[in-house]
This record gives sequence, structure tokens and C-alpha cells, in this order.
Amino acid sequence: MEGQSGQPEEYDGASLPMKEWLVEYYVERTQKETLHCITVLRGRNAEEVQTRLYSELRENFPMEFKLEVTVTRMIPIDIDTDEALFELQGIYQP
Repeated sequence: MEGQSGQPEEYDGASLPMKEWLVEYYVERTQKETLHCITVLRGRNAEEVQTRLYSELRENFPMEFKLEVTVTRMIPIDIDTDEALFELQGIYQP
């Protein structure tokens, strides 16, 4: 699609709102057990979240030469969370 200047319009990712994303993944390390991990990362889109996941992996596994990572779920978290899900016997449990 072309803009008014005749140049192709590029999608501006910075205009998207920052969201929290649930990321579930498995990490296979050389001669070690496979780890099942779940984390919440912030990003405007899936590419930004993937970049943050790479940073988290480098931070959590600094001495690993090779990691096999399989992402099984990467979904944005809804803004409206049902707070009743965190309530046990009338007491808020985060």
C-alpha cells in the first residue's frame, strides 16, 4: 500500500500498545533434563516478545553452549483478569 508521498507505507509497531504475553516453552540442554518453563513478557507484538525471550534465555542459561527451545504457546494476556480465580476461602492469593 502506498502513502501520500508515493513511498510504501510501513507498519509502525511503535503505535501498538504494550501488552503482557504468556510464553510457555521447553528448553533442552546438552545431557541435562528438559525444562518446562512459563513466563510473562512485555511487548507490542510477537517479534518484540521473541526478542525479550532470547534475552531471558541468555540471562538464565549463560554457561550453556547450545539450547534447543520449543515455544508451545505465546499469547497476549487479556486486560480484564477474573480476580475471583485468585481467591481461596475468601482470601486473596496472588
